[in-house]
Amino acid sequence: MQSPFTGGRATLLFEKRELEFRRELFHIIQFFYRCEDTKEEFTTEELDQLNINQLYNQYREKYSIPFPDEIKAIREQYGVSASKMSEILGLGVNSYRQYEADDIPTVSNGRLILASKDPGEFKKFLEASAAVLNEKEYQKFISRVDALIETENKNIWDKLFREQIFAHAKPSEFTGYKSPSIDKIAHTISYFAQHVDYLWKTKLNKLLFYSDFLNYKRTGYSICGIAYRAIQLGPVPAEYDKLYVKLLDDNLFDVEFVTFKENGYVGEALKNKIDFDPKLFTSTELKVLEEVRSKLADKTSSEIVDISHLEKAWIDNESKHEIISYQKYAFELTL
Repeated sequence: MQSPFTGGRATLLFEKRELEFRRELFHIIQFFYRCEDTKEEFTTEELDQLNINQLYNQYREKYSIPFPDEIKAIREQYGVSASKMSEILGLGVNSYRQYEADDIPTVSNGRLILASKDPGEFKKFLEASAAVLNEKEYQKFISRVDALIETENKNIWDKLFREQIFAHAKPSEFTGYKSPSIDKIAHTISYFAQHVDYLWKTKLNKLLFYSDFLNYKRTGYSICGIAYRAIQLGPVPAEYDKLYVKLLDDNLFDVEFVTFKENGYVGEALKNKIDFDPKLFTSTELKVLEEVRSKLADKTSSEIVDISHLEKAWIDNESKHEIISYQKYAFELTL
């Protein structure tokens, strides 16, 4: 990095610091550049965003305040505009739109939005807000909610299975402050499947880990919202066996059984049944996927396992097979 003070070299550094938000102190990993000539410190827009994301994420987690992607998803499941959602929940006219754009709700408003995630609860909000909706709007939203409730009741076993796969579903330091997304997971796998001849599960587990943790290192957020556990073969999605069963049951991938001539061992490789959709990903996420692919996709499963064993995230957590904290370990990633 070039120093804005002298035009000479600047070094990227980071250290633990305390920052205050809403009269509370939080510990973050503060990133900054230091001019080698003047020793002055400076940041970039990207580093400022990474630093502030760490602060805001911890506050949201502490008080169970939903994250912007959650807030948007809650509204979209009902087919309601942001301004209309504000009316229904009794918020300021532009509040919901601002919350989706990363403004942090008050604790009370955050809990109100979380409550509206449940279709049964949202129906109560609709009924209480009949006066601010015309008859056509009211009937449209009520019908949408009733359909969602009916669908949930019909798919109760699928819901329970998802809960087993994503025991860590609430955004936290263990999910990279993202809600788990089957769509993002499936298309991340699809991306690697189109670049790898045989996508073995052991290898895939590491590609997912490095993608999520590297994106967190860059932005303060994971890509897929997966919680990872440290086991003998390196970091893996916490319930990876159930996750792959779900992806196969949903007809998103096939399994190819490959027999190795030298020992007769039969391996299982995932094969694509969907086309990778880059529109699901941010520009930073796409760059991260490309970087992980370029550095690791040509490695064997054994080589990637060995690489992952050098990570502090694995070394500190493997003995007890613990879930790995993004906030604690992503910034020390060796990739």
